[in-house]
Amino acid sequence: MILTVLISGITGQEPREYGDLTAIISGFNNDDGMMKITLNNSHEDYKSHDRDYRREQGPVKNNLANVTFGHIPFGEYAIKVYHDANNDNELNTNFLGMPTEEYGFSNNARGSFGPASWDDAKFLFNSAKDTLHITIK
Repeated sequence: MILTVLISGITGQEPREYGDLTAIISGFNNDDGMMKITLNNSHEDYKSHDRDYRREQGPVKNNLANVTFGHIPFGEYAIKVYHDANNDNELNTNFLGMPTEEYGFSNNARGSFGPASWDDAKFLFNSAKDTLHITIK
């Protein structure tokens, strides 16, 4: 406690707390390809397609996938995930722009005509270890 107060006094900032967030994704139709997931820490990054806070990928096994984002600061986040079944590094769509590969968001949020909103997908991360469950469709 004394060390924390001394460090805060020297830097002028409160020390940040960090933790590990595990995302368990279910609902895959098959084990083909890879699961692609992004962790976003702001509304702006969430809307962007190339400014994600953290980006990971992993195999799908038994219609499940998981990833752990280690040592992330406490705060608000939102997750976007999709099944890149054909390994082309993009969420494929049909001629109307509707996704043909499974996708999902934190809080199992869904968008009407596009991705779920930041407000619907965001969550507060504030523990040393936490697990989030997402079902893709």
